[in-house]
Amino acid sequence: MSNQSKKILEKFHFEYFKERCKELPSGKVDDGGEEPDFVIEYNGSKLGIEIVRLFKEDGHPNSLQALEQYQKQIVKRARELCEKDIPPLDVFIWFTPNQKVPKDRNSAIERISHDLAEYVKRWHQENPSKVADELEPHMEISELSLICIGRNSDRHYWSAPNCAIEEICSMERLQERINEKNAKYEEYLKRCNKCWLLIVVDIFRNSQSLVIEPNHRYESEFERVFCLDASHRKDLKELYIILLSNIIKVL
Repeated sequence: MSNQSKKILEKFHFEYFKERCKELPSGKVDDGGEEPDFVIEYNGSKLGIEIVRLFKEDGHPNSLQALEQYQKQIVKRARELCEKDIPPLDVFIWFTPNQKVPKDRNSAIERISHDLAEYVKRWHQENPSKVADELEPHMEISELSLICIGRNSDRHYWSAPNCAIEEICSMERLQERINEKNAKYEEYLKRCNKCWLLIVVDIFRNSQSLVIEPNHRYESEFERVFCLDASHRKDLKELYIILLSNIIKVL
C-alpha cells in the first residue's frame, strides 16, 4: 500500500473514531504527520492519536493481506479496462479458494484482469436483454470460481467479496503490536503532550477478522488504548491497560 493510500485509510479510521469516542476532545486537527498520525490541538494542549491496523499474520508475500491486495488490483484493473467500452455494471467476483500470490505478480495481474474484462464485455454483448446473471468462468479463467453481473445505470461497481473467518486474537499477539508502538512513544511526544493508541480490525475482512479480548490488561505507554472494528459495525472498545510509566514510578 502506498503512503498516500495508507493516509487516506487512516483518515477514514480517524473519522470513525471521532464518531464513536465521545471523550475525544474537539479542536484543530493536524493530519500532516506520521508520528503520531493525528494531533488534536485543544485548550492549549495537544493530544496525539496513533493508528495501527491489526492483522492475523505478519505482512509476508503470501499473507492474507497480500492476497487480498493482489485480488483487489486484478478487479480494479479489469474494471478500468471495461469502463470505456461498455455501460456501467455491478460485477462481483469470487476467486477460487486457497490461492497464493504468484511470484510473477504483476504479469499475473495483467493476464487475469485482461481475461476477466474480456469475459464481462462478451457477456454484455451476447446478453443485451439480461438484467443480471450468475456465471461460472472457471473453465476459461481458472483463478475465478463465480461472477455475478447486474446492469447499473449510474456507475461501474466491481468488488471481490471474500469469506471472513473470525478468530480470537491472542493476548500475546496484541501485546506484541502494542509494544511496537510503545517503543516509539517518546518520538510521539515531540508533537503532542500525550497520546492515545487506536488499534483497527475489520471483522468482515479475512486478514483482519479478529476478536479482541477486552478484559485482559495490556501494558502500554499510551494513556488510553482503543480497538475499532472498521467494518460497517463501527464498534469501539476501550482496552484495560497497565500504564508502564506507573510501573516505573513504583519500582
